[in-house]
Amino acid sequence: MGAVLLFGNWIGYGVFLGSFLANFWAFRDATNILSLITSSIPVVGIAIGTTLGTLLGAFLLRRSTKYRYPLERITDVFKFLFLTGAISPIINATVGVLCLVLSNKLAWASYSSVWLTWWISNISGIFIVTPILLSCGRWIQTNHYPNLPWLFIEPDRDLDSPIMQPSAKRLWFLRFKAIVEPLILLILVILIGKIAFGDGYHLEYLLIPILLWATFRLGQFGATLLTFVVAAIAVVATVNGKGAFAALDINQSLMQLQSFIGVITFTILILTATISERANAEMKLRLAFAELARSNENLEFRVQERTEELHKKNSTLNQTLQTLKQTQLQMFQSEKMSALGQMVAGIAHEINNPVSFIHGNLSHVSEYIQGLLTALKVYQKHYPNPPESLDTELADLELNFLQEDLSKMLQSMKIGTDRIRAIVLSLRSFSRLDEAELKTVDIHQGIDSTLVILQHRLNATEKRPAIQVLKDYGTLPLIECDAGSLNQVFMNLLTNAIDALEASNQGYSFPEISNKPNTIWIHSRQIDNNQIAIAISDNGIGIPEEIRSKIFDPFFTTKTVGKGTGLGLAISYQIVTEKHGGKIWVDSNQSQGSKFLIQIPVKNPRF
Repeated sequence: MGAVLLFGNWIGYGVFLGSFLANFWAFRDATNILSLITSSIPVVGIAIGTTLGTLLGAFLLRRSTKYRYPLERITDVFKFLFLTGAISPIINATVGVLCLVLSNKLAWASYSSVWLTWWISNISGIFIVTPILLSCGRWIQTNHYPNLPWLFIEPDRDLDSPIMQPSAKRLWFLRFKAIVEPLILLILVILIGKIAFGDGYHLEYLLIPILLWATFRLGQFGATLLTFVVAAIAVVATVNGKGAFAALDINQSLMQLQSFIGVITFTILILTATISERANAEMKLRLAFAELARSNENLEFRVQERTEELHKKNSTLNQTLQTLKQTQLQMFQSEKMSALGQMVAGIAHEINNPVSFIHGNLSHVSEYIQGLLTALKVYQKHYPNPPESLDTELADLELNFLQEDLSKMLQSMKIGTDRIRAIVLSLRSFSRLDEAELKTVDIHQGIDSTLVILQHRLNATEKRPAIQVLKDYGTLPLIECDAGSLNQVFMNLLTNAIDALEASNQGYSFPEISNKPNTIWIHSRQIDNNQIAIAISDNGIGIPEEIRSKIFDPFFTTKTVGKGTGLGLAISYQIVTEKHGGKIWVDSNQSQGSKFLIQIPVKNPRF
């Protein structure tokens, strides 16, 4: 039975062969060949009955336990004891005794007694040997020797779960204990068994505590192995007429012996199954707690991940909203500057035509007037004594003053038209609407054009003298840039410098300001083959350290309401860094002025 459960139904051939050989040796008639063949017929029937009973018991046990290990649950243990201890031996005993009766080897009157003896012997063998084989196979398989086809391992049992490794000293102690403890129990079983069954003291009950100890300490395999030793000692002693189970009637002896074996086997199997169920329940509980902990950890991680994701989305949304707001204001400022540039370009164009006409004709007017004056002098030379009325008219006209002042007037008009033409040229250079976005230009021309436009703010007023502009231009190559946007940067920086100078004049008189004149310095130089630097500094009020890191932030301004939007430096920063791939920063100390430095490449990456 145990071999069939362990290795499969093909062991049935071995069961048939073993049963046939054992019974053939017991019932053979070697008188002649015919008698030998005749005596073999009931032996074949007995072998068939034994094989059918074994296979049927194994089949029923497997189906009823759903192919689980049959000694690990209490209900499965009862199924094992009933199906293998009752049904299978009944078939074996019934078929075997019937074959003996039909072959005239046994009388019908002895049928019941022989059947009972046969049945008891089968049960004894099954109860003693089968648990050892099954528990041994289970022990081998759970210790990772998967060379047995027995499938009595529950799918929910985690046999490969990690176990904490003990220390070397602890491991040595456990190995020593694993060898010594079973050896001590085996010696006690043999010693008590010899005393109980051999010397006639009837101390069989002393074996029960040892078997219980083995159940808790050695597991099912160790307990069933010691049970087999106890049963073997009891069987040998009873067969030899010793011990408490020896009696004159063989059936009575077998019944007493089987009762003893059945009780200890039943007790050990039920106890080991209970321990196994509790261990499985504890393992499942630990696994459930571990799974719950993992679920909680995963849940916390997912909550944290979701929170971070929402935080990132919220940050991205706020950043997008801020960027959109900045973009809208920058577009508004760009449209404003574009409209201003278009207006400036239109005004410059409209002024340029009449001014060019006036400027071009001034030379002709001066030539014609000089001709008239020359003709008047020649006339006066030839007619020195004009009529009295003409002489009176000439005296009223103050001809001499008119001749002198007319030349000065024409010269002043020429200077004025030259000035207007320069302003128009500066306006057109500043707007640069007629040029491509990126173009190779002279950066100094853009700075000079910006200074021309801001000349009205640089001039002297009744409260302060003129603001001095000191230019220290280095030799720079032509720069690939968006000249119009860079001119806007120069306009913003120079306007802020003028505002800072006017703010620093508060509380000072004209002479005090003259002693420390307002000054703007503009420096330019080439750093390397592909980098130039421009510095615009002033001796105004400076920038406090606590707000220096914010001056390029959008909407940040230190000016009063209505005098600044806080976008000038932010747009300048964007133009220099994003549009031209350069850098812009400030170096300032409060009450010592400010210096804005711009560094841009000669070759623009976008060009």
